[in-house]
Amino acid sequence: MPLKFWKKAKPEKGKEKEPAEKEKEEPTGTADSAAEGEPAEPEAKTPEAKAGPVTPKDVEAIVAEAHAKLVELGLTVPPTKTVFTKRVSAYPGGDAAFVAEYRSAPHRAVTLVLADWLGFRVPEVFEAERLLEEVNRRLSSFNLSIQAKDLSWLDQELNLRKAKLILGGQEKVVRFKDARDLLKGINELLAPKKLMFLELETWADDYAFVLVREPRWDKIAGTDLVVVKADQTAKGSECGECGAPVGKYWSDCLKCGAVFG
Repeated sequence: MPLKFWKKAKPEKGKEKEPAEKEKEEPTGTADSAAEGEPAEPEAKTPEAKAGPVTPKDVEAIVAEAHAKLVELGLTVPPTKTVFTKRVSAYPGGDAAFVAEYRSAPHRAVTLVLADWLGFRVPEVFEAERLLEEVNRRLSSFNLSIQAKDLSWLDQELNLRKAKLILGGQEKVVRFKDARDLLKGINELLAPKKLMFLELETWADDYAFVLVREPRWDKIAGTDLVVVKADQTAKGSECGECGAPVGKYWSDCLKCGAVFG
């Protein structure tokens, strides 16, 4: 069944400055209060109540489970468990909030932690130079660096720019409207190195990317733990605007940009 959609508003003409980082959504699990004079609703309305209070053992078990699955997906390695545990503690509301979200929507809880841990975020209106700094910070682990030359506007009304990307002896001219377009060009240069920046869902107007070596597409496409936006994971439905395949938990279409409700 096609997903409902609406169009994204275009950025203001010529707007290049990066806005302040958007506030991250904090998951909530509070049940509605009973109306005055009416009998109180039974308490087990929220994921926390259904599963009981969150204990330190719950946190330890769920963090271990989530990290083990990320290792299986090839998105991290076993020695990072301690660092992952610290990142879960920094989740909005703390590790108890992470556990509550994990119990009801594990794909959201884990994807958001991964984006802020190993990934980097790019606002809807962004500076290409800043994005390349984040890209090269991660590529430095592989002794790689991408340069950009001749960055210019093609159409400010359409937010369309172009640049020449250079990696070693490779060059590629890319035209881009958003961070997704620019990373696609970068990935084409990285393909011979078997490296790829995967786009993670943010359920917001910004973008998030994580660098992966030889993505395990068979596992990534089959999991509900992490929401990766790529043609290989477009298996959940279809876009109501253009009919392209889309993923089960995606917030917008990779092909036409329609935003789903």
